[in-house]
Amino acid sequence: MRHLLAFAPLLACVPELDVDLSRVDAPRVLAVRAEPAEATPGEPVALTALYADGGGTLVDGPLEWAFCAARRPLAELGPVHRACLEREADAILSLGTGLSVTAPAPEDGCRLFGPEPPPATGDQPAGRPVDPDITGGYYQPLRIFASDDDADLTLYQLRITCGLAGANQEQSAEYRARARPNRAPAIVAIERDGDALPPGEAASVAPGGELPLKLVWETCPEEPECGDGLCTLDEAEDSCPGDCGGPIGCGGAETYLRFDPSALALVTAREAVRVAWFATGGSFAAARTGRSPAEREASSDNVWTAPDAPGEHTLWFVVRDDRGAADWRELTVRVE
Repeated sequence: MRHLLAFAPLLACVPELDVDLSRVDAPRVLAVRAEPAEATPGEPVALTALYADGGGTLVDGPLEWAFCAARRPLAELGPVHRACLEREADAILSLGTGLSVTAPAPEDGCRLFGPEPPPATGDQPAGRPVDPDITGGYYQPLRIFASDDDADLTLYQLRITCGLAGANQEQSAEYRARARPNRAPAIVAIERDGDALPPGEAASVAPGGELPLKLVWETCPEEPECGDGLCTLDEAEDSCPGDCGGPIGCGGAETYLRFDPSALALVTAREAVRVAWFATGGSFAAARTGRSPAEREASSDNVWTAPDAPGEHTLWFVVRDDRGAADWRELTVRVE
């Protein structure tokens, strides 16, 4: 089965099917985490997959990782070029196997998938630059094969730092000075009935019972504030050394800078945060929840209904922002 991760805008028009997206009963890549969450071409990136089956999280797996260097023709449907679906092709840049790999983001990412003029191919003239997504971002395609079955494929997009398309020199300079790369959401607690569940500790519920859950992630400031311990938009080490001596960004709904091509101006926006809920059994009230940019709560609620038979199950919670970054947690639940 083919999976699309970090392609949320492309899935918006898919019709509803009678499929429980939250049920995990066979080996499956549930999420991919990139560190850093937004990379400069040529910068090393650590890529990790959340790989699981009906028995829980898998600690090993034959995952085959590769970047794809093929641009999708404008007339071709689908999220990526057809060559990205192949195991071996000139455009496939193999990264190795396993649950995690580390490799530099391809140097030509901004030319192939960003705002820079792409190279000409053969006797064909050079194509036009790629348009940014609604967050102003550009992405390097990545594909993962999880087995010998060519249909067992996961597609992911790594956000890459590129310049601006359509901006003047002054706006480009301002963007470089003010903007900060994306940081992945960070889950800070899993709550049951208002109480945080201790990390690594199992929860229990009666057969057929309901388990109300709340996933809590970091709260991000809407305006930069020197001294809050977070190095966010418009802050820098020289202006706020106490905040910017460590990690950049905030692990929640960040306020970020983008270029608006219709207004030809730099504008600020706030991230949406989405949650995907997975389990080896039972059922969730909703497979997907989250918060829109207008919602200020740094949490999302759901209810898991246990199966009627006693047993042990694994639940996973994957949090993604709309700039492609992800984090996850898992919870063991005993039905007894």
